[in-house]
Amino acid sequence: MINLDNPIKYLKGVGPKKSLLFNKLNIFTIRDLLTYYPKEWIDRREIKKIAEVRDGEYAVIFGKIELIDVIILNQKLSVFKSAITDQTGVIYAIQYKKHSYSYDVFKKLKTDFKLKNKVLIYGKVTTDFGLKQITIEDYKIIEDDIQENEEFTQIIPVYQLTEGINMKFIRNVVKQAIDEYAKYYPEILTDSIRKKYNLIPIYDAIRNIHFPNDFIQKDLAKRRLSFDELLVLEIAMLISKRQINEKKKNRTYEIKKNLLLPFKENLGFTFTKAQKRVINEIFSDLKKPTPMNRLLLGDVGSGKTVVALSAILLAIENGFQVAFMAPTEILAEQHYYTINNFVDKLNIRIELLTGAISTNKKKDIVNRILSGEIDLVIGTHALIEENIKFRNLALIVIDEQHKFGVIQRQKLRNKAFSQLNSSVPDMLIMTATPIPRTFALTLYYDLDISIIDELPPGRSVVHTEHVDENTAYEFTKKEINAGHQAFIVFPLIDDSDILELRSVLKEGKRLIENVFKNYRVGILHGRMRGKQKEKIMIDFRDKKYDILITTTVIEVGIDIPNATVMVIHHADRFGLATLHQLRGRIGRSNYQSTCFILGSPKTEEAKKRFEIFTSTTDGFKIAESDLELRGPGEFFGTAQHGLLKLKISNILTDIEIIELARKCASELLEKDKFLKLPEHYNLRKELLNLYSEKLDLPRTL
Repeated sequence: MINLDNPIKYLKGVGPKKSLLFNKLNIFTIRDLLTYYPKEWIDRREIKKIAEVRDGEYAVIFGKIELIDVIILNQKLSVFKSAITDQTGVIYAIQYKKHSYSYDVFKKLKTDFKLKNKVLIYGKVTTDFGLKQITIEDYKIIEDDIQENEEFTQIIPVYQLTEGINMKFIRNVVKQAIDEYAKYYPEILTDSIRKKYNLIPIYDAIRNIHFPNDFIQKDLAKRRLSFDELLVLEIAMLISKRQINEKKKNRTYEIKKNLLLPFKENLGFTFTKAQKRVINEIFSDLKKPTPMNRLLLGDVGSGKTVVALSAILLAIENGFQVAFMAPTEILAEQHYYTINNFVDKLNIRIELLTGAISTNKKKDIVNRILSGEIDLVIGTHALIEENIKFRNLALIVIDEQHKFGVIQRQKLRNKAFSQLNSSVPDMLIMTATPIPRTFALTLYYDLDISIIDELPPGRSVVHTEHVDENTAYEFTKKEINAGHQAFIVFPLIDDSDILELRSVLKEGKRLIENVFKNYRVGILHGRMRGKQKEKIMIDFRDKKYDILITTTVIEVGIDIPNATVMVIHHADRFGLATLHQLRGRIGRSNYQSTCFILGSPKTEEAKKRFEIFTSTTDGFKIAESDLELRGPGEFFGTAQHGLLKLKISNILTDIEIIELARKCASELLEKDKFLKLPEHYNLRKELLNLYSEKLDLPRTL
């Protein structure tokens, strides 16, 4: 029986050992292999004359083998060299081999490359001392007429590889799977939908995404596969939103102002127009009979915490409990200390719950959460542990949402259900990582979106510059002498045997003893205990230190208005989002602030990051650039376990397909609310396979 979920080991030439290598690429079944899409395609349809090829281009040449030689360059490296001729000239085909490499890459070359044989070669052309060379990436020995070798001269897929699987092998295995299994791939779209949205059949799409005859075929295949992927995603999010909206809250909120009014009066500043607008949006949601499900977007320093705290206080003054989840212990601790400072005199019972808490204290906190003695608990993933039960949880706040997944969100939401309370909680999700609005609308289609698009008054624009160390340190001394403070950031706590990077502990010692020996210098890093970190941060805020030497532990949560300098070492090691977060620690007053990035970017991407970072302080522009450079998957990092598991779609560029898929999803669910019609069987099966657990959908919908 044909089954696309059969293990890949049963394919000819794979077997148990090779299948383990495929598993490293997340390929376990035939279906996984068919949907392991190429990362790019090489056009090898044109065979060029040797005289036509130019330095730096990739080309296919056809010629006769005239010379074969192996040259030992040094103890570590050898080169295979063969002279290839056609009627227009000569080119040297070369292949390098490291002596430490266990597999003899020359063995097959020596066997295949025989004098006077004809050969097709694909590779990169270079010129060395006026002689043309082509580095062998692929070749085929030609025994008969070249016209019989169209398989070599076609559009070739390029796949992500792992050690032990080469490109030629994976191409052959994929082709075999297509020939034997692609015709059984389930069609999830009806003929009418395909016709309406001008989409090709799924079999053609699977075949042509791997081995298209031309790039029009490839583009049509990508369009169809992207549509399918996005359609299922959009249906999943529509159903998720529908499930939430169909539920009712058994509680009401009344603005009593016994906490909100003193909180506002003691702030020491007034809310911006954007903050007031967003607070009104949140309060309006909280008063509705259906649960709030809102995403709060805002740039660094836009004041998201006090907005979230307004919602927290409204819940608490109505007698409800609040859970506040952050992705790391450091961030949870910083929120705990920050919120405590804001509500110091309001008699609110707040606790911190992280993995670092002692067993006895944790047990006490768990009991007090259950009894309702704690109003607000701030914590990490520890909040979703099985033994954590709330008495009357009404509001959930999640920070840095992109580092959590939908499953964790759902687990925390389920904490609201107890013997005393069975109401769906309101949820406020916020992120300090700016996300372009169009991207956010797709990624968080199940959420309403609020954006704080205004910085508090009196904030200076941070000047950013790529400089050398001496320039940065001399400027730092001038600023300190003028009464200001500075951050100096390193990527590591300790020196590494692997990475040649400076560290906080070693470099900090040198700076304290030499460069800044006449200044007060503090050191802060993630291995310190919570109380120790808190004391150092408070001492720095209280100007007991001129300089804080630290890691990215200060990326979020520290507000030091007097700090006007940020020096980031090895800035090429950080992503744009992290650099932007670090820079956000300064410029928090009307003092002119300066961020210096140090490092030697070697890759084109790193150079582009430096260029973008020094040219703008707009977090949303930076986020768009970051998405363009890294793509959605890397942008959200390996910790993202949510919906965004897309194999072929690009949410940044596939705007038209997204809109069509969203329209189609709405039409389908309006016609068939549970996708129970026979023609939707495959679509429904795909939806449940991909999203039943992630969205907590019943298998029967």
